[in-house]
Amino acid sequence: MRLKSLKLAGFKSFANPTTFTFKHDITAIVGPNGCGKSNVIDAIRWVLGETSAKQLRGGAMSDVIFAGVEGRAAKSLASVELVFEHTQDETHGIRHELNLYQELSLRRQVTKDGKSDYFINGQRVRRRDVVDVFLGTGLGARSYAVIEQGMIGRIVESSPMQLREFIEEGAGVSRYQVRRADTEKKLAETRDNLERLSDLQGELKKQQKTLIRQAESAKQYQALSDELQALHRDDLVRRLFEAWQYHELKKGEQGKSSDELAKLEMEVTRVRRELDALSARVAEGQWLKDEARDKYHNAQMAEQSAQHNFYTVNSELAQSDEKITRLMAQHQEALANIEHATAELAEIDSQLANITPDTMALEQAVNDAKQVLSDAQEAWQKQRDELSAITQDKNNLDNRKKLAESQIARLKDAQIKWQKRSDALDAEQASFVDIKQEQTEQKAYQEQIANLKLKLDNLSDHDELKSRHDTLSDAVKALQASTQAQEKRHAVLMGEYDILHKLVHTPTTNQNSAAAGDNNDLQDLPSLESSLMPSSAGHEYASVLDQFLGFWLGAKLSAQLPMAQTQSAPAKDGVNLLLKSGKKSDTAITTSAIMASDAIAKLPKAISGRLIRLDQLFSTPTLEIFGRTFLYTGDDALDEMDTSQLIGVMILTKTGWLIGSFGMVHISRFGETGSQFLAQKQAHIERLAVLEDELNTLEDALGADQKQLKTQQNLLEQTKIELEEVIAQKTATTAQLHSAEKALTTLTAKLEADKIRRDNHAKNRQALDDERAEHQKEMSELDAQMSEYQAQLTEFAPRFEMANQAMTVLTTRIDEANQLVKTKNDAYQAMQLKFGTLSQSKTHAERLLDMAKNSATQTTADIEVTKKHQETLQEKLPKLEEAFKAAKMMSHELKISSDEYEAAAKALQIAQTKLQDELTEAHGKFATAQAQSAQISADAAVGESRMQDLGDELLRFDEGFNLPATLAEFRANPNQQFIDHSQKREDIKAQIAKLGAVNLAAAAELAEIEARVSPMDEQIQDITDSMKKLEDAIKAIDEKTKSLFLTALNAVNKELNALFSKVFGGGQASLSLMEDESLSKADKWRAGLVLMAQPKGKKNSRLAVLSGGEKTLTALSLIFAIFKQHPAPFCVLDEVDAPLDDANVGRFTGLIHELADDVQFIFISHNKLAMQIADELKGITMPTAGISSLVTVNLEEAEQYLEPTV
Repeated sequence: MRLKSLKLAGFKSFANPTTFTFKHDITAIVGPNGCGKSNVIDAIRWVLGETSAKQLRGGAMSDVIFAGVEGRAAKSLASVELVFEHTQDETHGIRHELNLYQELSLRRQVTKDGKSDYFINGQRVRRRDVVDVFLGTGLGARSYAVIEQGMIGRIVESSPMQLREFIEEGAGVSRYQVRRADTEKKLAETRDNLERLSDLQGELKKQQKTLIRQAESAKQYQALSDELQALHRDDLVRRLFEAWQYHELKKGEQGKSSDELAKLEMEVTRVRRELDALSARVAEGQWLKDEARDKYHNAQMAEQSAQHNFYTVNSELAQSDEKITRLMAQHQEALANIEHATAELAEIDSQLANITPDTMALEQAVNDAKQVLSDAQEAWQKQRDELSAITQDKNNLDNRKKLAESQIARLKDAQIKWQKRSDALDAEQASFVDIKQEQTEQKAYQEQIANLKLKLDNLSDHDELKSRHDTLSDAVKALQASTQAQEKRHAVLMGEYDILHKLVHTPTTNQNSAAAGDNNDLQDLPSLESSLMPSSAGHEYASVLDQFLGFWLGAKLSAQLPMAQTQSAPAKDGVNLLLKSGKKSDTAITTSAIMASDAIAKLPKAISGRLIRLDQLFSTPTLEIFGRTFLYTGDDALDEMDTSQLIGVMILTKTGWLIGSFGMVHISRFGETGSQFLAQKQAHIERLAVLEDELNTLEDALGADQKQLKTQQNLLEQTKIELEEVIAQKTATTAQLHSAEKALTTLTAKLEADKIRRDNHAKNRQALDDERAEHQKEMSELDAQMSEYQAQLTEFAPRFEMANQAMTVLTTRIDEANQLVKTKNDAYQAMQLKFGTLSQSKTHAERLLDMAKNSATQTTADIEVTKKHQETLQEKLPKLEEAFKAAKMMSHELKISSDEYEAAAKALQIAQTKLQDELTEAHGKFATAQAQSAQISADAAVGESRMQDLGDELLRFDEGFNLPATLAEFRANPNQQFIDHSQKREDIKAQIAKLGAVNLAAAAELAEIEARVSPMDEQIQDITDSMKKLEDAIKAIDEKTKSLFLTALNAVNKELNALFSKVFGGGQASLSLMEDESLSKADKWRAGLVLMAQPKGKKNSRLAVLSGGEKTLTALSLIFAIFKQHPAPFCVLDEVDAPLDDANVGRFTGLIHELADDVQFIFISHNKLAMQIADELKGITMPTAGISSLVTVNLEEAEQYLEPTV
């Protein structure tokens, strides 16, 4: 494996993208101090994973980004990339799953905010992956392969553990150390799992003991609870009896309250009627007052209008006099302007007649000069087009010739590159090896994975069970929430249903004792309100029917009575009607013997066709009044209808008008007793039907959910037990499968990479052959084209010279013609300017003359019109004065009449206010009585609700409990005696309290705990076995590491002594394990290392007394000894020869030559002797302050250009 290239962009002083290519074994980087040579070493260490900014000679990691200089902005990103080739070499390649090809690219970039990213072959990776890839290769951020400036002297002064790290890296044990660290981490995690499992087992056993005691307490609690429930049932029966007594008491009070309420209602009705009559008179008085006030206001407006007209005419007469004087002055001024404008026009016409001949002569001269110029320009343009065509043809030939030359140069470069690529393909083909062994190993891994997957499939119920467990748990929670919501909803709907059912099905009895005073037998009859039920056709007209029936809703129904008896005497006498004239008239609605059908038949078909008899709109009961009352379904008002024909028949419109032989009356006059009765009753019935459907649906759904909840709970418990039994088995199998899959992935990637290499090699070879043939063909064609282009270019020279001479002659002619045109045109323009000025003056004078004439004519006409208007105004003035006086007198008379009407209306309003106060007082008494009655009804309802609640609670205790039967028993024996068990219940509650908190689920939890404890012993044993395997793996790694380390230490010691003797001409040096009493005898090999060196002729062995040069050579001997044992892909040295003299530099370069066949050397130096051994020099310069640039010199190629010495 070799380093192919190093690419820097925006790194420190390398602001521009710079690429170092390393084609030779020895490369020297040279340049003056401060030009950025050491930044190359920093870049290599940084891309290999260095995380300390201090080690990179900076304060923060963002300091590696180019900071900018004068004239050059700072960069926002720094990037460094290393490219290695031959990375899949069998001996010195990289063994890692990320190394898929013969080349490996490692790139690192950092942004201003400190974010650092790594990429291997373009794939984003972690820093740990970068370290793993180069484990065992000798490469790393702080490895022995990268020696920075000043580091070579510090090596001999390193601590024993630092020296040991060098040898360990050289021994290739770093990958084993990483594996050991990972295994130790797994062992610690397994030990933690074992401790947690042991703690859990101990905790569960404690819980098991506690649950045994709790289960016994739960048994005692259940017995006491059963006894307490029995006593509670007896107390519920006692409370039910008390609630029944309370309810019966409230029912009696409710009857008395209803009688008082009826009396107060009659009083309210009486006062309201009187108030209605007085209100009509007040309205009539108000109308008369408003009419008188309107007449007075109109008179006032007429007075003001007459006054305005009189004053306006006087003002217009004065304005006419002023206008006539002003118009006379304007007329005299217009006559003077006419005289002046006429003289000015005569002068201008004389001047224009004098300059017209001169202007025409100049215009002809200008046109002649322009024609000469146009002819010259046309000839010049034609000659220029000819010259451009010649020039264009020559340029086209030049361009084609240059293009051919560039294509020839490109083909020559391509041939050189082709040869290099061909040599590389030959080398790559020679490196292909047989892959049969890897394929056999791959098949074995595949069979192992298939077996493990089959085993996992058999255990796949774990995932299925876990999913099923989660699903069942969510389902149970959802069902519990749904059941609770449905129970709450059921209670709300049931309460609403009970209230509406009572409103619809409880009969309303009229207990108005005042209305029934004449016939006490009516008290026990059902009322019309409670018996009326609209048919399906009547629902549409419920509103108007409510108003119509309001007058009779309190009537009693009897099979012996021919019609309903109304609740008030005025209804028997008739209905008071207010006629359009505002006067009162009493008309009685009487019964007629004429058949309703005969009366309807006499009506127009447009009306009779839209009538519906009222008994068709009610299902029950059938009343006489319904048979002779018709509902008109049309939208017109029928106010023009002849009502004399409606004897014994009434027509009710949708808008509320009742029409009969008595005339027309609006049913709102009947009062508001039954307002909205039918609409509300129908709404209650419809809502009851909806509630019944909702309750049935809800009860069915609730029962189904409760049954499903119990089933799901049982399934959940069973699934939980099965899930815990499968988990342990699947965990071990999954770990084995992951290990096998990882090994198979690595091996498969390697095989795929090899296959890709072979396929790419074949494709590349074929492509190279095709490319070479194409190059040869293209080169022949280009040579022929070059000869043809050169011959054509030779012919163009004489034609181009002749065309240029003709262009010069034509240009002179154009300049002379331009000068002539300019002279003539300037004279012509001056004459034109003078002519234009005179023309404008003439136009202005003519316009002034016209304006003066028009002004004189207009002022004469205005004077005549104004005088005529003035005469007309003088005639109108006496009449307007007389009209003003008459309007003033009329206004005064109407004011007196308006005041009289206002006084009369005010007296009526005072009487109306008095009656309104009386009605308010009656309403207050009625509202108070109504509130008391409502409170009594509410108390009765509370008693009934309490009985129902207690009955429901008893039904939960005893499914055979029958509330109606129990209430019937109470009525039969209302003096029963019940025992109060409150004290005994308190005693039992005290006994339950002594038991403390009782866990009713203790038995189930105990069974669950026992099921969890039983398999834990087996799990603990499995974990213990796993720990034993991990400990054995660590021992095996330690034995392998110890063997490799000691072998490498012995080999490095041997090479170190040999190299040390070679560079010093004798002497000895060695590495030995230091004595560490803290380590056991078996771990003595883990101690640090001590470096000892004794140059030839010196007795000392202490490194501290060595000179700088001796320390450098000793450190180099150690580094190169490690390279001999375990060569890294390359070695980078930064001015390590600085402390050496020329003789020692020669020894240093000799060591490099000795190792150059196995190691690629890149060193920075100022020493000329060191530079001489390099195959290639990389020069670093700084042409611009702060920005480094690269200059490359290949010394082998340079020698070819040197003259041979004599």
